Amino acid sequence: MKKEKHEKTTVTVRLTDEEDQVLRRLCMLKKTSKTGYLTRLAKDQAKRELLNYATGEYLEGKASLSELAKKTGLDVPTIMDEVARIKGGEKRAVEAFLSAVETLSKLNKDPEFYDLAVKAVRE
Repeated sequence: MKKEKHEKTTVTVRLTDEEDQVLRRLCMLKKTSKTGYLTRLAKDQAKRELLNYATGEYLEGKASLSELAKKTGLDVPTIMDEVARIKGGEKRAVEAFLSAVETLSKLNKDPEFYDLAVKAVRE
């Protein structure tokens, strides 16, 4: 079986003595090289930022999922999962807000307060 050759690019990182010492300690504890650790860190962070970019653009209506997948190199299901996670979080926050407003509305015997909150959430 033939191994695939992956081309490599060299990136230079300049660290202060303190930064290098911190990185060296971490790598020693994780039993990895500084190069390996920084490579993985850079790749993971770049993927997170690409996903944040894609979901932000999609939620703002600036691009379609297929456009964003092509632009970022991420697959459509990955972007969709993140959009669903964000929207689910928003929905839970709105539900918690309305629940709190409903409680305050009942305590203060002011049903109009709850109705205003519901209208505000819909807008």
